[in-house]
Amino acid sequence: MFATLRTRYQQHAGFLAIFVLAIAFRLLALLLFRPGGYIADAGDFEFYALWGEQTAKGYTTFVNLWTAYPPLFPAIMLPIFEWSSRIPPWVDPRLFFHLLFGLAVVLFESGNLILIYRLALKLGYPALGHLPFAIDTPPTAPPALLHPAIFYALLFTPVYTLLGWFEAMPLFCMLWGLDLLLSPQI
Repeated sequence: MFATLRTRYQQHAGFLAIFVLAIAFRLLALLLFRPGGYIADAGDFEFYALWGEQTAKGYTTFVNLWTAYPPLFPAIMLPIFEWSSRIPPWVDPRLFFHLLFGLAVVLFESGNLILIYRLALKLGYPALGHLPFAIDTPPTAPPALLHPAIFYALLFTPVYTLLGWFEAMPLFCMLWGLDLLLSPQI
């Protein structure tokens, strides 16, 4: 059993290093950054918190929202608001909702990174050939299968949207659907 785990770890060691670094960066960004900086409060987390407050007061808001979005988002967001409202406020009353909901979005973001790597494995990314600007690949260059995962891990937009929006959830569902489409049929 340990030999199998060791073999799998050795096969995917480069991706695991990228994964740990990307998730650590996203967790620190969630803890330390404000969407919009100090210029303006950007992000929809405020709206989501208000939605949770209305639900806690007995109002049913956006009953027909299921036509625009899958019910996965409110099914996750509303219980998280309930949990965060049970924690006494500390520095900012929004802190624990932002952290708990952000942690849920980080889980989807980590799934996105894993699915991008899996899709690169399934699509045979190295078969696309060498990059036009790479004449000789140095021995320290990352394997070509890691290029899509590295590219996604280094993008600014997924990290920024993690801080104030829920776009990692639908992206996860789309990537998962694509992964299932490319899986061998049972």
